[in-house]
Amino acid sequence: MLSKDRLILEAALSELRRTTGLIGIVVQDAAEKGHRHRIVIRIGSGNEAQLFAAEIKPVDRFQTPALVKMQLADCGHTPLLIAPYITRETAEHCRAIHLPFLDTAGNVFLSNRGQYVYVVGQRRPASLKQDRFRAMNRAGLQITFALLCRRALMHATVREIARIASTSLGAVGPVLRDLEERGFIRAEPHNRTLVDPKRLLEEWVTHYPISLRPKLEAKRFEADPALLCGADLSKCSAYWGGEVAAERLTRYLKPASFTIYAHRPITDIVAACRLRASPIGKVEVLDVFWGFDPQSNHPDVVHPVLAYADLLATHDGRNIEAAKLIYEKQIEPTFDYGL
Repeated sequence: MLSKDRLILEAALSELRRTTGLIGIVVQDAAEKGHRHRIVIRIGSGNEAQLFAAEIKPVDRFQTPALVKMQLADCGHTPLLIAPYITRETAEHCRAIHLPFLDTAGNVFLSNRGQYVYVVGQRRPASLKQDRFRAMNRAGLQITFALLCRRALMHATVREIARIASTSLGAVGPVLRDLEERGFIRAEPHNRTLVDPKRLLEEWVTHYPISLRPKLEAKRFEADPALLCGADLSKCSAYWGGEVAAERLTRYLKPASFTIYAHRPITDIVAACRLRASPIGKVEVLDVFWGFDPQSNHPDVVHPVLAYADLLATHDGRNIEAAKLIYEKQIEPTFDYGL
């Protein structure tokens, strides 16, 4: 376990005892492959004791709890989120999706075998600071997305990375240094290696809906759903995201809303899909923010990483299930073997 995570864990267990009287004990501290922050904790004693599979993660985005619950769904124990701090709003969200949590301020949610503990409103510890990372601003998210989708870029020049990520040349160096300092990239002479793509993906999907997506000039429309479902967007330099991307990639989901990423101007896509402007329409058109070609087997669908992020951001149960399928079948297998 990383030293920073150890400090968070010890503080959270100490505050759990202070605010509730419950004792938490680490019974397994051996990380599974691909789950470097997971540990097993026993909370309570005797017949009321319960084992939790814990994920230690900062919660600075509203999407994080759903992501943690999905990743711990098949771990064999009750999922438990341990964070530096949980706001009241996030605590309510965790309770709504039945995700137990602890934080270093003493906020707690536990529910099991007739025992219910819910403590909120504890103040944020003064020692906590909001980290600001270059890789999670707008340009950083575009560069990080390109690195996740095109692993060969790790060996490319800074100029090539900027072109593929559709960012300025000057943005690339600071982002790469940020990723290296935080352990995502190992830099050697004339070579870079992405050493923790899973953790970088988690960070990217939690920040994308807040820091990048709102800046993509979204426009809303109405259209005939049957016409949309049969449309080939590749002829209009556009790509399906969200629920339609999930349907194309997994054949699991019947789309109820329609997300399109398009190059400007969007006149071709408006005409081809017979879109009618509507502020409450179910069709959303956003700007393309990357500079690489789509997948050859799905030329009018966004990369699975973006489809995954779109689905998680909705907090809809069926979309979360579709996101899990995309992760397991199209994203996770690339972690060891490259894209």
